[in-house]
Amino acid sequence: MILFQEEKLSKLRATLSKRTREQRQKIVNHKINGNTPLFMACQQGKVHFVNYLIEECGADIEIKGVYEVHEDNSRHLVSPLWCAAVANKLDVVQTLVRHGANVNETSDTDSTPVRSACFMTNIQVIKFLVENGADILKPNKNGGTCLINSVQSAQLCTFLISKGAAVNAVDSSKNTALHYAIREGMLESVKVLLSNKADYMIRNDFDDDALQTAATRGNVEIVDVIVEMAGLSLEAKIQAYELLGTCHIDERNDIVSGLKLWRQAMKWRYKNKNQPILKVLPKETKKVYLNAKEPENEEELLELTDPDEIYMQSLLIRERILGQHHKDSVFGLMYRGAVYADSNKFQRCVDLWKYAYIIRYQQNEPLNLDCLFTVQALVKFFWEIQMEHENNGEIEAKIFFDDALEVLQILTGQIISAKECLSNDGECLLYEQASKLNTQAEDKASQTLSEFHLLMQLYLHIIHLLTKLECSRDQTHAYMSCIHRLVSMDLRCTKGLSLLHLAVDSKTSLTADEYYSQFPSLEVVQLLVRCGANVNAQCQCGNTALLKAAHTMYMHSGPPEEEEKKVIEYLLAIGTHVDIMNNVGDTAEKFLKHSVFFSYSPLQYLSLKCLAARVILKEKIPFKSEVPVSLIPFVQCHGMHCN
Repeated sequence: MILFQEEKLSKLRATLSKRTREQRQKIVNHKINGNTPLFMACQQGKVHFVNYLIEECGADIEIKGVYEVHEDNSRHLVSPLWCAAVANKLDVVQTLVRHGANVNETSDTDSTPVRSACFMTNIQVIKFLVENGADILKPNKNGGTCLINSVQSAQLCTFLISKGAAVNAVDSSKNTALHYAIREGMLESVKVLLSNKADYMIRNDFDDDALQTAATRGNVEIVDVIVEMAGLSLEAKIQAYELLGTCHIDERNDIVSGLKLWRQAMKWRYKNKNQPILKVLPKETKKVYLNAKEPENEEELLELTDPDEIYMQSLLIRERILGQHHKDSVFGLMYRGAVYADSNKFQRCVDLWKYAYIIRYQQNEPLNLDCLFTVQALVKFFWEIQMEHENNGEIEAKIFFDDALEVLQILTGQIISAKECLSNDGECLLYEQASKLNTQAEDKASQTLSEFHLLMQLYLHIIHLLTKLECSRDQTHAYMSCIHRLVSMDLRCTKGLSLLHLAVDSKTSLTADEYYSQFPSLEVVQLLVRCGANVNAQCQCGNTALLKAAHTMYMHSGPPEEEEKKVIEYLLAIGTHVDIMNNVGDTAEKFLKHSVFFSYSPLQYLSLKCLAARVILKEKIPFKSEVPVSLIPFVQCHGMHCN
């Protein structure tokens, strides 16, 4: 390999000439660090080496190697031809094809050499491959085509279209090449595509057509080109300019430019004074938007001077044109809320984020990442405000109980809906039957369970917050009803953990690697028990919440937190079984007796019936036909593998 790197071809030839062709072939087809010498020569453009390895050593030209993309730290399994095409080594590509390389051999993501060369804009390589049978219609695993990969070059787009590229082919997100050209701001490519009958009406998964894509990205030139070349209506142009204004105001922080675009749109509305194009506005205003109303004429628009009023107009315009469920509408709410939070206008942030959460929850995708992100942000923000309030009582930061209650109510419904998303695959993982699943299904089920686990942790943080807030008797009844509803379902997340298990676990303090609030929490444990939580419920490993808490305390190298001791004392005081055995034979009693930080009296917490159950199991006395059916689980839980 050193010989190859130093380009000492004659020395390499002399060394290998002493071997038979079969021996040479075996040597050169051997991989070092995942790649053969031929693969490395192709990547570096060493055409003389390539010819020697193929012609005199019989190197296999289809053995794939590892191609590393440094930009995203990804690794792909690709053919030597694919590697040379991406590296823009035309002479190597030519010799590989002449020696019979498959021009359509795909990578591990189903990408052909020509498609990947298009991404790199290696035009001469692309032309050669096409002339030699490369399939420019074959997409990769995500539906990405050669044309989609070429939008950065109008010249390349023109060439591919002349060779039969499908102008309106869509990828897995229903985006066309036109969508991508617009998103990347490639004006000339947009013109080429529209000139070649690109369908500007095709909508992607976000429900964006070409014009809407351009408008939401603030590209005035591309909007004008689409309107002109597609012959769109004046009303379509007006709405596009209104969206352009929102983009300039929010994303570019350019109020002057945004207002200018809105004024131009308003002038067009009244271009024909006898038949003006009027806005269709909702009949009622919304408190979350400070009851703001959109201007309906130039005079009203000119009166807009207060920045807050202008920002509310951006949100109103998006909701009117795009709809409240559109990703840009919700993103606008989250962005504006974050700006308010940075300006210490906490309640305005809460109002906007809560509205965003309601919208995302209404989409009936309880484990949707955007929905999860929104409730995470809300709960985290609530606790940040609460800690500010606790640390500095005079600060204006304060959580209103009804805001937290509303989030709790939505989150309760979200968790119940999410439970239904735990498919049979998810249930398999929950009960350690993952062997029934293939790898892909197992990964999906594991991800689903992880997201469900996150929701349950967030639920504990929000009820923990509620225990800190002043509330009326009616408000107490409202939130306890929510908790009872969830607790009564005995929901379980990863490893069969219940809400009570999570409430005694210090790891709950860090949710999604961020600190929210301190656990274990006696207040939360008491609340769960008051709402009906089964204190003797066991997880997948057979642990009760008490056993888990006792083991954690036993494992401490130093004194435990006072809250941990209080939780254990409370669970003992309400009659939680200390002798329920987990899957390895441990009990809470065992850890409490041996803990140097806890005073434990066995007789105080062990009943005669518990002792009787233990003797039955220890002596292996047949009991299932001798005791009432309702007592069988009680006896069983005093031995191993009972859950």
